[in-house]
Amino acid sequence: MDATVYENKKIKGPATHAIVIGVGHYRHLPGGKGKKAANTWGLRQLSSPPHSARAIARWLIEEFEHPTKPLASVSMLVADPSDAKFSYRAREKAKNIRLLDANFSNVATAVSQWHARGNRNEKNLLLFFFCGHGFELGTDLALLFSDFAADPLAPLDAALDFRRFRAGMEDCAARQQCYFIDACRTESELLTGNLNQAGRPIIQRTGAYNTRSALRQGPVFHSTLAGASAFATKRQPSHYTSALIEALSGAGAGDETGQWQVRTNSLNAALGYLLRDASQRLQLPEAQIISTDDLSEIDLNVVPSARVPVIVTCDPESANRQAAFSCESGSSKFKRPPKSGDWRLSIPADFYDIGVKLRNPSGSTATRKNFLVRPIYRHVKLKVGS
Repeated sequence: MDATVYENKKIKGPATHAIVIGVGHYRHLPGGKGKKAANTWGLRQLSSPPHSARAIARWLIEEFEHPTKPLASVSMLVADPSDAKFSYRAREKAKNIRLLDANFSNVATAVSQWHARGNRNEKNLLLFFFCGHGFELGTDLALLFSDFAADPLAPLDAALDFRRFRAGMEDCAARQQCYFIDACRTESELLTGNLNQAGRPIIQRTGAYNTRSALRQGPVFHSTLAGASAFATKRQPSHYTSALIEALSGAGAGDETGQWQVRTNSLNAALGYLLRDASQRLQLPEAQIISTDDLSEIDLNVVPSARVPVIVTCDPESANRQAAFSCESGSSKFKRPPKSGDWRLSIPADFYDIGVKLRNPSGSTATRKNFLVRPIYRHVKLKVGS
């Protein structure tokens, strides 16, 4: 049994290969099913990563559409003591797969296989997604797997040294690689006491790079700034993962070439907006701000139409509780009755008449304007009152 949950062997030529890792259960942290480590560095169990991993893997299998590099494989590993299964639909058939535990050994094997798939064609696109605990010190980032701290004398042996891992991936023939890291980037005495040691890289530099000398593109999309925490709601996909799926589904699309396509540059902008909005809407302890390393333009998926996040509010906002909002295009119509707060919706890109009807003791007033709604977002303020 390997970590492959989806594979299309009929695809010839350039293709997309993904690996998805979600670590929620840490056997040697408090509440884990293994022997508790003497020092747990303030870490606890997580409920969101397995849900995040399933959500992004399911989206890739069911929704991802690259125009020239179709999805050929998805590998997935999850640490979840309550559910080791993954379900999805592919080619009109339901699948139910038993998942491997996201321990270091299993992840190392799956990463090696993912690397080998990328090596088959330098035009391949590789996607890497991790959700779980992380530590960072300077340029060193440790991503922790389910058996972290199994060896009390070498706890980082069950962590991925992400900096060295990504450096090792320079030798992979696939020249386009995207990394999505949904983990805290706070400092830890474990890293300060072990300078330049953040785990094991799995993939090391060997000088085996292909002879064509094409530059590697390998942007890293972090869920938060260096030194900051990432947030999630219990037993749901993380806020970053939810934003990532929304951006990939069209909020991060552009139609410069005549079709709606998500690219890394527009994806980055959409992720930034969606997380800022979620931070405000969910009243997070601090704003969660994405950070991206080595951003370059890579084509991702094509979507049938871009869905755009829209916020509609009265000016002044205090009038929202008496405001009946409407949003209409030639093919769509949306309404919201009076209540407190902004009106938030996600709608296809188009021209819309957006209006408000205000009911008050002195009568009613109406305002309606035409707006072009297109990615990345649209914020509409409708002036009401005298």
